Amino acid sequence: MWKWIVGALLVLVVVLFVGCYVLFRRATAGGDKVTVAMLAAPDRVWASLANSDSMPLWMASGTDIAASHRGIVSPGDTLHIESIGPRSRTQKMTWIVGEVTSGRVLELQMRNDSTGAVLASRRDSLVAEGDSTLVISTIASPMIDSIRNDRGDSVGKVGSFFLGIGSKAMVAAFRALAQQDLQRLKAHLEEKPAAKKP
Repeated sequence: MWKWIVGALLVLVVVLFVGCYVLFRRATAGGDKVTVAMLAAPDRVWASLANSDSMPLWMASGTDIAASHRGIVSPGDTLHIESIGPRSRTQKMTWIVGEVTSGRVLELQMRNDSTGAVLASRRDSLVAEGDSTLVISTIASPMIDSIRNDRGDSVGKVGSFFLGIGSKAMVAAFRALAQQDLQRLKAHLEEKPAAKKP
């Protein structure tokens, strides 16, 4: 009897492990980039993408943004973003504006409030293509990558493995967020209702 119970539990553990592995592989399969084509000129896309007044229109529903100043953001500006997450919980994020190349590049960095370390970064690049604009969002997790590089062999193979998983999971999460943001921006610019979440 106990053999059957133990056997069933082992099978359940293996199935759960394989399921989690498959889900993780799917979530991280997209790499670190998201590309969305928008039927609008680059200057029009830029006017919404890089304007703190326009950001609440295409960021997650219920988002409130407090910026250093109104209008187009500049390097060093701070964006305090407050949104309603799952189960109506308030989520707060602080982004610092990094590189800004007018009409072409906007970089945002999420930093640790106490250490100033960059936890994640998002770099949106605009590329004109005919009468459309491609927005290419590249995600990175500099803090985890820095830990892996600085500590090298001291974290060991197991530690390096888990740091790698953490880095991929963080990039995947922010890539999914960027995908949603860019789809809402596209809908806003093309004046179509944004797709409802499943």
